[in-house]
Amino acid sequence: MSARPAVPLFAALVLLLPGCGSTRSVERQVDSGAEPLPQPNPAEDRRIHLDLIRRMIAQDQNYAALAHIQAQQRIGNSDELRLLEADVRRKLGQLAAAQQLYQGLLTTSFAAQAYHGLGLITASRDPAQSLAYLRRAVQLAPTEVELRNDLGYALMLARRYPEALPELSTAVELGPNSEKSRNNLVILMILMRDERAVQRIVRESNVDASTLAGLRKQAQNLATSSLPASTAPKPKVAG
Repeated sequence: MSARPAVPLFAALVLLLPGCGSTRSVERQVDSGAEPLPQPNPAEDRRIHLDLIRRMIAQDQNYAALAHIQAQQRIGNSDELRLLEADVRRKLGQLAAAQQLYQGLLTTSFAAQAYHGLGLITASRDPAQSLAYLRRAVQLAPTEVELRNDLGYALMLARRYPEALPELSTAVELGPNSEKSRNNLVILMILMRDERAVQRIVRESNVDASTLAGLRKQAQNLATSSLPASTAPKPKVAG
């Protein structure tokens, strides 16, 4: 009697697996020589959801962003999700909750962003502490355009123009496409009565006449404000 043909090792292992749909799929792929189907990638799914949440926040869809954050946290929380939640709650005016979340992130890899958030939260009630937080944020992440911009703008509101100049100039050079940083730098140059620098920025960035007029109006409002530097309003970017 002739010997039975040997069963290939991989096929034998497949035959030993439980008879589920995934096993039959593998068997069909082996028989047909087809490429294995791509397997789910939880890390990629999480990245896609985080990008979606960031877009919602950028578009001020904060309630929707918070709902998506909470849905992701049911799967598994992370420092990145906590930071996004803190940012959303700050934007929604839920400052106590946002502050608690930021403080919990000060020893993580998102410490710079947490200090930045604390700086924005405390700006109206404690400008000195706000500046300390914003400076710490820049120390931890010196190439982040938004952090440089907000520190420079806060210094400008406090009428500490010479200190604001290197921060806003750095923000503009790091992010040449950031209209907010550029507009803040133009306002600062107007306040410092450096018309030559104003015209240079206008020329190099193609700032139109109506935009420049609006920036001059903002600078005039800041210059004539009766608020002392210690009670400067909450930092926010111009533009």
